[in-house]
Amino acid sequence: MFDQLPGERGFDFVPVTTSLHFTVASGVALASIHGLPALPYDTVDVAMKAASTIEAPAVAGAEGLLALQEKLGTALRAAGLGVDLTPRTALLDRARPGDRAIGEVALVQSLPGHDRYVPLGRWSLGDLR
Repeated sequence: MFDQLPGERGFDFVPVTTSLHFTVASGVALASIHGLPALPYDTVDVAMKAASTIEAPAVAGAEGLLALQEKLGTALRAAGLGVDLTPRTALLDRARPGDRAIGEVALVQSLPGHDRYVPLGRWSLGDLR
C-alpha cells in the first residue's frame, strides 16, 4: 500500500499536507497527527508499529474508551510522534460509548479541506499486542 501513487490511493491530485487519525468509528478519532507531508510513509510506519505494541481487549463504556485512548497516546508519544488526543468531552460526545463494545481501531489518512479518508490499517483490539 505504501508504494502506491496518490491517484492509486483514491486522490486525483497530490496533496500538500495530510493528517493521520486513529479511529474507533466513523468520525470518532482517539488521536490525530496533523501537518504531515503529503505522503507520510515513514510516519505511517512508525504509527502502525507503535499502535501494535499496546495491549487492550475490546472495550465498552466511557472508562474503557478513555483508557484505550490513553494507551494509544502513550505508545505514539513513546515512538516520538507529536500526537493530539481528542479532548475527553468531545470524544465521549461523538462516540456515545454506552455499553457498546469497541473492538477495532483503524488508522486513516485525511486531507485538510477535503472530506476524503483513506484507510491505512485496521486492528482488532485483541490483536493489538
